[in-house]
Amino acid sequence: MDEPLVSVIIVNWNGRKYLDDCLGSLARDTYKNKEILFVDNASSDDSVGYVKKYYPHFILILNNRNLGYAEGHEIAIKKANGKFILLLSMDTIVEKNSLTELIKTIRLSNNIGAVQPKLLMYPQKHMIDSIGAFFLMTGILYHYGREKDPNKPIYNKSMEIFSAKGACLLFRKEALAKTGLFDKDYFAYFEETDLCHRIWLAGYRIIYSPYAVVYHKGGGSSKQMMPSFIYFHSYKNRICTYIKNLSFKYLVVVLFYTLFMYELATIIYLLRRKFHNALAVQQAIIWNIVNLKKTLEKRKYIQTKIRVKKDDEFLPQLIKPVHFRYYYNIMFGGLKTYRD
Repeated sequence: MDEPLVSVIIVNWNGRKYLDDCLGSLARDTYKNKEILFVDNASSDDSVGYVKKYYPHFILILNNRNLGYAEGHEIAIKKANGKFILLLSMDTIVEKNSLTELIKTIRLSNNIGAVQPKLLMYPQKHMIDSIGAFFLMTGILYHYGREKDPNKPIYNKSMEIFSAKGACLLFRKEALAKTGLFDKDYFAYFEETDLCHRIWLAGYRIIYSPYAVVYHKGGGSSKQMMPSFIYFHSYKNRICTYIKNLSFKYLVVVLFYTLFMYELATIIYLLRRKFHNALAVQQAIIWNIVNLKKTLEKRKYIQTKIRVKKDDEFLPQLIKPVHFRYYYNIMFGGLKTYRD
């Protein structure tokens, strides 16, 4: 099989402790025709010095401040030469044939816009981190297989998914040219879901491939952020995504349930005396009210310039039924899944 050029993009912020494993595994990957773009968001550790010393062939992009996940990737994507774009988090370890398997899957059809590998937790390799998410009318994503046994047959077959996880995600560059890149207003969290939604709107599909395996340590950058900061961006970006991308028919229902869940989350935070988190949720709502005009301008562009498929043509097949227990675990189990 010929090997088209793949641009691998790694956005780093104080991730030196992860780079031995991540970059070492990438170097061992059997796919040869790749360029590596290493974006550093003004790290204060020795990340840049390490890359310069051990990986001098990398394309270094040095930002003078932390631009976040969204803008950091956008800068690199604009400089990428590959036909395909692989987003790879600094806290991952790539199995040696994973890139080959991802490329094999995305080349099965020209309408496949993105491919998600089997992401396993690390060092808990016996549990799934992510194999993709499905859409729910409540506005919450259903993280299918999360913390389940990766060896079960139901998790080892290719399938269409609504959204993929940005820890390792392969895009067709042609699709990105039609959908646009990440929303710079997001900074971090839910930006890959926003982009995946537009991939579907543009007429492409997103596929999970169980044959590509990547281990994800998790929290490479988020561990260095305040919880309230994380919650603010994740909650605000969810609302913004749905206002921009959903048809009016779906938006009315989803936004109602989303706001209901936000108020419920606020009450739970208050009862647990996590006042900063409760405030972050309300600030997320206020941000969307203040920036509504700008969001509606984005919506107009997406609905008139990007959308070629109606929601009814793809969303129903990307919804899976969930037990009430799933919502209970999200709302009373720390809300870790809900912020994704």
